[in-house]
Amino acid sequence: MSSHFGLDKFNLLRHVSEVERGLACDCRCVVCQEPLVARQGDVREHHFAHASNREPCVSNHESLLHHYAKQLIEMAGYITVPMPEVVATHLGVDPAVPVMRLSRFSSIEAEVSLGPVRPDLLVTTAEGVTFAIEVAYSSFCDLVKIGEFRAQGLPVLEIDLSRFTPEQFDADDVQHAVLNAIDKKSWLWPNREAELPEPVSIIPMSPDCAVEPPPKIRKPPEVILISGRMVELRLLDWGDLAIRTVSFDPDVVGIVKGVAKSFNGRYNPKFKNWIVPKWAIELAKAELHKRANDLEIVVRQKPPVDHPQ
Repeated sequence: MSSHFGLDKFNLLRHVSEVERGLACDCRCVVCQEPLVARQGDVREHHFAHASNREPCVSNHESLLHHYAKQLIEMAGYITVPMPEVVATHLGVDPAVPVMRLSRFSSIEAEVSLGPVRPDLLVTTAEGVTFAIEVAYSSFCDLVKIGEFRAQGLPVLEIDLSRFTPEQFDADDVQHAVLNAIDKKSWLWPNREAELPEPVSIIPMSPDCAVEPPPKIRKPPEVILISGRMVELRLLDWGDLAIRTVSFDPDVVGIVKGVAKSFNGRYNPKFKNWIVPKWAIELAKAELHKRANDLEIVVRQKPPVDHPQ
């Protein structure tokens, strides 16, 4: 439920902190369209209420935050993004500029169906270059969805707004994060790892016979025991780390998920594992070992149970 957003007279989504107090806010409920009152007192948290004093309608903060972020980009007509060389090359812009403000959009479309994917925004620049924008709050693009963007050759930028909970929402901070900051923005495709070719072993070939290339020797996975449950850590060919729980245990699964997501890990449903980028491998390993040790200490320190004679 969210009572922090309303629609103004121009049908724009407004946070309660952006409008005048009381009925002067001139806003309507996003669900039932009834007039709203902006409650901005000194005791309770600021919120919208129906003018008729009826119970608040049920709405979803994540959905409204998505709408709000997309509205900011559409109205501003620009977005500042990190610009790694591989993305710059794909977009046809100067690869020597690490941060760039993309503007002069010829079109911005929301929720356009592109086969199996439906990006939050589909943006086309005046030069005819198209890219997608995904707004993330509690759910992030997984490898399957990223693969669909790659199959279509469509660059996709993800903006992480997970810190802007209903209790921690500041309209100015959100606007800065969406339009100007780059610390929580990342290009999911293309990326440097995806563009690296597979290593090729050059073997001299005899004109009379073909020589089979030697098989790849895979390093066995590292194993961490968390509460007696095995967690496999396997280094992938392109340098990322795959983390998988061998046997299902809700607590261990939750630990692995929490650690992976804290280091920008992504779930791969095909292999039921989490993929952590290579820059965070040692950090993720250290955190998993710490969780395993902490849990072991807690278990060992449980007092013995006295049984009646």
